[in-house]
Amino acid sequence: MSADQTRVGYEYIIIGSGVAGSTLATQLLEANPLTKILMLEAGPVVPMKDRRYWWDYVVSYKKPYTHCYDLAGDNDSVGRTPWVSEGSRMMIYGGSTVHWGGWSMRFKPEDFHLFSNTGGGGDWPYGYDELEPYYCRAESYLSVGGDDRDPWRSKPYPMPAYPWTISDGEMVEAFQSLGITPGKMPMARARKCMATGTCKYCPVGARFSGSYILDDLLADPRFVNFTYLGSAPAQRLECEGSKAKVNWVTYLDPTTAEEVTARGDTVLVCSGAYEAPKLLQRSVSTAWEEGIGNDHDLVGRYPVSHPFLSVSGTKPDNPERWIQEYDFPTLMSRTYDTEAQQQNGKIFLMKDANYPSVDIAAQMINGRTRAEVDRVVTGERSMHLSAFMEEKGSWSDRFTAAKGTTRFGLPRTKIDFSHPADFTARAQKNLGYMTAVLREMGYQNLNPQIGSQDGHHTSSTTRMGVDPTEGVVDENLRVFGTENLYVCSNAALPNCAAVNPTLTLVAVTLKLADHLLGRDGEVSV
Repeated sequence: MSADQTRVGYEYIIIGSGVAGSTLATQLLEANPLTKILMLEAGPVVPMKDRRYWWDYVVSYKKPYTHCYDLAGDNDSVGRTPWVSEGSRMMIYGGSTVHWGGWSMRFKPEDFHLFSNTGGGGDWPYGYDELEPYYCRAESYLSVGGDDRDPWRSKPYPMPAYPWTISDGEMVEAFQSLGITPGKMPMARARKCMATGTCKYCPVGARFSGSYILDDLLADPRFVNFTYLGSAPAQRLECEGSKAKVNWVTYLDPTTAEEVTARGDTVLVCSGAYEAPKLLQRSVSTAWEEGIGNDHDLVGRYPVSHPFLSVSGTKPDNPERWIQEYDFPTLMSRTYDTEAQQQNGKIFLMKDANYPSVDIAAQMINGRTRAEVDRVVTGERSMHLSAFMEEKGSWSDRFTAAKGTTRFGLPRTKIDFSHPADFTARAQKNLGYMTAVLREMGYQNLNPQIGSQDGHHTSSTTRMGVDPTEGVVDENLRVFGTENLYVCSNAALPNCAAVNPTLTLVAVTLKLADHLLGRDGEVSV
């Protein structure tokens, strides 16, 4: 234990620097610039908005943060369904928003009552209406642009929607012919987009990222008591005086790799659905023999992610010379993302932005002549329709610590996950809706696929509940049985609906910030 660290008293210790951690720090510091905060992040800093790195990405698709992803050996998948982690989450300054697509959909009212509606998954301790004002604030915070037709909205989007591309047109027509409502993808844009088509490494920082928020916090001269430590993975939590007070966080010093312990009045675990449950499970003591918050054996249970469905097809030629225009989809639909679809598993449709797959820049870089490029451009045209499918979560599925540690100083993850017996049949039913679209468009060689189970959008491993027999944290994200320990990440969401959870996590984070600041029920938009 470092005497220097134990003498330093922090009002808050935030574990994790992603969108939840950076948003909480922002809210707390804006309320009181002198708030003492220690933020711990397991991953390194990677420069963003760097033109040299950007050119590498343009020319060779080399991302400067690839080394921050999970590797194949970092996690053990031991269930009947293989779970692929590599490439789906990151240990990095700013968290996984460094690589996210910026898609920003709200959960819908029925998503807060999944168990009541289907008998599977979990219900939220509160309904959509309670979170709706925070959704409005989250959209403003992320600068989300979208169309305003959704009946469950109380306010318009703060930014306009991106228009459909020319190549979206034939799918829009097919949607309409089949009674599917086409929509425009809501996108988070922190600054004006220059449409370079390189969103996974934006040269101007137009796509929102937690790293930009941290840059602003660390550069602000008002926030003299905000301390950030990277490459400092949290190891365990410890109680002080009573079972309910969790005041000590032990982490690895980024310089010496030795254990250091810091004291905080409030501890906010903002690491994701892999690391949050493992940290609680590892924090054992005579008071918490199975780990903090785990008296009812729920920590690490009910993991869900998004099974990926896709249908591809081809046409013999591409006379319109359509190419992919953005690095994100502009056409989507929530027609099958409804309460009526919950029993089967909702799906969220999106036209794959990588298709028609004609990369003119790559052709030029490879030395193709004008005539050769033209033959490629007007040659066979491919189209893909993709979908995220909702999962409900099962108590028998679980994340726990495996033997050994990763290169980031965190324990490896043992993932015990198995799809329910009816999963394939339900997925095939959803693929039927999708196949009909490409058939309506006149595409041939249709190829419906159920993707591998991977870690994108993993949620629910320390889920909210009305009491400790149903969840690990309460409606305010406080770990049951504690007074000052909170989990604020995807891990706390009772389900993940059919859309990516980032916008919902930001809304939940803003709600927690109001609670911590004593502003419950005083939401302003």
